[in-house]
Amino acid sequence: MGFKSAATVIEELGITEPGEIKIEAIAQYCGATIIYEPLDGCDARILGHGDRAIITVDSRAPRGRQRFSAGHELGHWMRDRGKVAFSCEANKFIEAWDADGPEQRANRYAADLLLPKSIFTAQARGQSPTFSSAKALAKQFETSLTASAIRLVELGSYLSMLVCSTLDRRKWFFRSPDVPTSLWPTLKPGPGSQASKLLRGASATAEPTQVDADDWIDHPEARRYWLLEDTLLIGESMALTLLWWKDESQLLDLDEDPEGSQEP
Repeated sequence: MGFKSAATVIEELGITEPGEIKIEAIAQYCGATIIYEPLDGCDARILGHGDRAIITVDSRAPRGRQRFSAGHELGHWMRDRGKVAFSCEANKFIEAWDADGPEQRANRYAADLLLPKSIFTAQARGQSPTFSSAKALAKQFETSLTASAIRLVELGSYLSMLVCSTLDRRKWFFRSPDVPTSLWPTLKPGPGSQASKLLRGASATAEPTQVDADDWIDHPEARRYWLLEDTLLIGESMALTLLWWKDESQLLDLDEDPEGSQEP
């Protein structure tokens, strides 16, 4: 089998509901067999020869992580077969969403396969861009929280952003398609942001928090506005943040400003 997009595979298999996304069966259809056994030093790996591959997934990982890891390796198989064997550590599934490359493409393939646009859009309709919503969708689709949050931003009903950052720098971000491209997140979370506070050791809040927009948005007029922030920590040094605007007129005002910022 040559390369097929995740959407093509979903369509060919006639998958229309989250419960029908059986990663083991999908892998077999694509010429790969998934096995589960304890792994040290990586979450998953793939070895391929000719038209067949073996994907090994850490049997000790949570089910959602197992499925995303398997989808990620299947992405390597569909896109990068014949190049090298891949062994993927857990941080690649979090950090490799920015620069184009084999890991980013494998992440994207897994997201398109396990959270297909044709199915996910209907399930996410009307859900607020919070981690409570993302966790519910991750449970429904049995996949990773990060991928579910990205899809919620990309395909959900609200204008929003997802930002991955450390205390000192932004690592990557996604914006909703209708968020003006003139709006960029700051290079690091501002001091008033929940992300900055959590990364400095503060306790998490139970609900999303209203914050000044200039703690997150790199725009000369951002200080005039506010947005809602929901942040959780990944380990001790990295944060995932969902941001959204309840008042969309703020986005229109900012986008129309002739001095709108550009990516630094």
